[in-house]
Amino acid sequence: MEAAPPATRNSFAADLRDALAVADEANTPKTDAGRDKIFGLWTSFCQSVTVRPDLSDMQGQETKLTYIMVFGLRYQREGQKNKSVTAGTVTDTILAVGKGIADLGQPDPRKQVQGEKRNHPLLAAFLRGLAKSDDPTKRSYPANITIIENLYHVLDTNHPVKGQANQHVINLTIAAYYWLLRPAEYTDSRDAGRSQAFHFRDVFFSIAMPNAPDKMVNATDRSLNDVEESRVRIATLTFTDQKNCVRGEKISQRATDNPDLCPCISIFRITQHLREHNAPPATRLCDYYDSHGNLSSIKPGFITNGLRWSARHLKQYTGIDPFLLSARSLRPGGATALLCANIDSDVIMLLGRWKSNAMFRYLRVQALAHSVNLAQKMLDHGKYTFAPSVYTKLADMPLPRETPVAFAEVLNHLEIED
Repeated sequence: MEAAPPATRNSFAADLRDALAVADEANTPKTDAGRDKIFGLWTSFCQSVTVRPDLSDMQGQETKLTYIMVFGLRYQREGQKNKSVTAGTVTDTILAVGKGIADLGQPDPRKQVQGEKRNHPLLAAFLRGLAKSDDPTKRSYPANITIIENLYHVLDTNHPVKGQANQHVINLTIAAYYWLLRPAEYTDSRDAGRSQAFHFRDVFFSIAMPNAPDKMVNATDRSLNDVEESRVRIATLTFTDQKNCVRGEKISQRATDNPDLCPCISIFRITQHLREHNAPPATRLCDYYDSHGNLSSIKPGFITNGLRWSARHLKQYTGIDPFLLSARSLRPGGATALLCANIDSDVIMLLGRWKSNAMFRYLRVQALAHSVNLAQKMLDHGKYTFAPSVYTKLADMPLPRETPVAFAEVLNHLEIED
């Protein structure tokens, strides 16, 4: 650019500043701080073994990977709080190290070919090995529709103090199951990162009108106060931001034939509660008004406790150990139901937002929401069960008894990565 005219240089410099600003927005402050902390731990590790943090004094990629794998193994055993972590956390940790080394001007040692997404075969084998050795209690086990349905029996929705909280837990659980939501998207989670909890204003309903076409209405519209829930045909959630960095994505679900296990009615009941209390549009769906009229929120632990309490009574029927369930179990739970319904794995990945072609995903999901009632299939095929023997070694987890064998890799999270 030195030979370019001043006007061209100034224009380029202005656009470069804007481009860098866009790149900076791709990471949340929490993400940046976390990566900086990880690279600080890596630097301390390198000092202890007398190598440079950028590994520029090491010859050969496999030699460099040996240091990264030893660091990853130690991190898996101790984490940052002298507590073991999962293989997924180690993968994220090694990612932060690789990006940190690249920021220092050296090739990312994780990649056999720079610019490719695949890790070096040695590193890939190491991470697979860690995944197989994960403690089963640290992995998210699918929660099926039987456990969700039983929440109505184990949670007292008429309790004078906790009734509304229990009802909110049930409604949020149902929504998370059908939309394959992450905890940060439907609860008051501290580990939100880029994923955002849905707001009151992010919901739209398609309402059946007498002698007229269905009408699309925002959840905050007061006209919905007099609408019977049975008239709700479609519910649409708008993802203002999410882990895959796609903003403004809209995903719909149709009503099922069971009003107590219906994604549309569960969301409608949540928004109805918020309208009754004149909640502002920016109110999160995980928020609710308690018996004293105070605004409270549902934490991930509330969902976890509800699922485990329900599963405890059903273990002999479902084969699911309650202690393997958490607020994260609804995402794989809904995906597993779709697998049992023989829904194509690409469709499941689109609904779960596991791939990043934004326009393709938007068009496909919107079309499917209107032509194929995925929610009804998830309800019909959601009572899958597992053999009790899977508790001993979850890495060798068999398919649920109803699932097509062709989906083994997907169910074992080799294709659907969060």
